[in-house]
Amino acid sequence: METQREPHSISLKDNTNRKISGVNITAEIQAPTQTIPLDLTSVDGDNNIKLDLRESLQHIIRFDLKEEGNHVLAVSVRYTETLSDDDGGDLKGRIRTFRKLYQFIAAPCLSVRTKVSDFPLRDPKIDRRPYGKPISFALEAQLENMADGPITLEKVTCSPKLSFDITSINWDVSRPATEKMQSPYLMPRDVMQAAFIIRQKPNSTVEMTKDGRVILGQLIIRWRTSMGDPGSLTTGWLSTRKRS
Repeated sequence: METQREPHSISLKDNTNRKISGVNITAEIQAPTQTIPLDLTSVDGDNNIKLDLRESLQHIIRFDLKEEGNHVLAVSVRYTETLSDDDGGDLKGRIRTFRKLYQFIAAPCLSVRTKVSDFPLRDPKIDRRPYGKPISFALEAQLENMADGPITLEKVTCSPKLSFDITSINWDVSRPATEKMQSPYLMPRDVMQAAFIIRQKPNSTVEMTKDGRVILGQLIIRWRTSMGDPGSLTTGWLSTRKRS
């Protein structure tokens, strides 16, 4: 499932001639299937609870998008407003609150299509190797940039089950020290291929589904947008076709 870490800034400014104190800001994300309370991080690192005239209080929200569809960022502010009398003294303060809603849509940034085949290729009608002998597979992944802007792929890895070893045959394989590695840069709707060789460890037992599919592992993909925002995607457990 795709996850993208999104920074949002919340700024509160005192535009009145009254004393503002006891400022408290809370926020939550209303996702399609759940509501998630968010941690607020002050840019100056402290808990400023008072605002002088024209002074601002800013917080930054960071969260991982894990669902597609409509989202709502709900921000609630609670503060104490204190009036002054004619002599400059403070009157009794009043507690005020307000709430802001910001709606946005989370869409997939990267599309992944996978294919698993035996390695080396074999004819299932002829090759009847028992599961007791080590087996190997080729995992191919087609990655397509579905975002509106370019992205740079930072890493494409495969996390295998314990009974398998993984060999990457992608751009990040070992290269001579004099050769600089350049990460793939994908424009909108650009497609690239990634591939891995998955080999069973000697004397290991593969994990299989109830319908006879060998469970191999998961793909983990990380990228950055043109603005430097990080994103990541982890697939479900990938498996072979049903074994005959």
